[in-house]
Amino acid sequence: MKKARSRRWLRVVVPPVAALLVVITGLVLYQWEQPDEDDAAYLSPVSTAAIGASTLADRVRAAGVTIARVGSTADAFLAENRGDVTILLTTPQFVHPEYLRRMALLPGSTRVVLVEPSKQTLLRAQMPLTTGRRALAGSVSAPGCDYRPAADAGPAGIHRTSYGPVDPAAEEEFARCYDDSLIVFSRGWTTTTIAGSADPFRNDRIGEAGNARLATSLLTTRPRLVWVDLHRHESPPEPVRDPAPPVPTATRTPSAEPTATPTRDQDLPSSGPSRSRGAPPSPDPGATQAGSRGEPANPLWEAFPAWVYVVAVLLVVALLLYALARARRMGGPVVEPLPVVVRAGETVTGRGRLYQRARARDESLRTLRAAAVARMARLLRLEPGTGRATLVAAVAAHCGWPPEVVDDTLFGLPPVDDEALVAAAVRLEMLTEAVTNEQPHAEGARR
Repeated sequence: MKKARSRRWLRVVVPPVAALLVVITGLVLYQWEQPDEDDAAYLSPVSTAAIGASTLADRVRAAGVTIARVGSTADAFLAENRGDVTILLTTPQFVHPEYLRRMALLPGSTRVVLVEPSKQTLLRAQMPLTTGRRALAGSVSAPGCDYRPAADAGPAGIHRTSYGPVDPAAEEEFARCYDDSLIVFSRGWTTTTIAGSADPFRNDRIGEAGNARLATSLLTTRPRLVWVDLHRHESPPEPVRDPAPPVPTATRTPSAEPTATPTRDQDLPSSGPSRSRGAPPSPDPGATQAGSRGEPANPLWEAFPAWVYVVAVLLVVALLLYALARARRMGGPVVEPLPVVVRAGETVTGRGRLYQRARARDESLRTLRAAAVARMARLLRLEPGTGRATLVAAVAAHCGWPPEVVDDTLFGLPPVDDEALVAAAVRLEMLTEAVTNEQPHAEGARR
């Protein structure tokens, strides 16, 4: 009758596999629940969906601000939209990096608001800061600053992505609120605001905590709001369509020239030092950003979402647990008959030939001496770990061999050839027999 196969390995394999499936299911459901930024309804001022922003748009219009909805950043850069305006980028990762870099050349009366830009976006735009940690979901936190829109709104659910410090050598930081999730800083002539979460702008989250007041305050500091409703990656700028960057001050007409030193916004903290901007920044953004971030991050880590690495780590852990489960016995040893009976003499001969082929003379004699020493110590009732001198004296006194011969037999030099190995093994066997039989061997002693 065939013996039933053991199912004991399931006890070790099933729990980690079940835990892995739960984690993977949770990650998949989490990603499924996250809004798609390429969805036309995402933070759109005309969308009434849960991820839309029509409620915020209505509140902005009620505050007396005119909203101009555009479908590209190039439209936001048109002459009629430049100056004394707020530009809202709800999906900055879709904006071409050249447009993001050109925003530093906008007039000082322009404000730019970016909603949760990623690390890649900040690096491509050559912003003077980078992202820190990003939580799985947004949370409500206190303002922790004296920036007027944040102080008036109170606790709000904008804390999700935190941002590092602004490089003081490149730009000036005006405000840092909500546990590093709301940053206001200068960039060229413009004032840039970075929001660490899209929750305060969404229809389904705007009513929580102080989200509505905070989002409305950020977008109503200017009489006009240009809402860039972008849901796909932009093409590079076209010189024919896009206006050229602001010309130097000396060539501008008085009517088109912005204020050389723009006035600080009233909602910015008055305690910080003012930044002098007598001239526009260098057209080469890399020159102003040198040394601000050090070495760029490894792009390989940004090529995949975070959950891919989590799943990879869990798979490695599961494989290690499976290997450990298969490597150790889950029960007592099982006695099984040997398929072939091998005589002891053949085993010794085969092992000896292996040693001979490897020319392991020293290892062979060392193994024989260790076995002989252990046997003699047991017969002479010596304590484990007895020293060399004590052991040699006891053996010599017991068998009558001279101590120097006993010492050379048990702890002598390694053999130089096969003949020396055979002679040392024969003498070791004679000494062992002398101790075992308790009869002195004068012939062996003389040798």
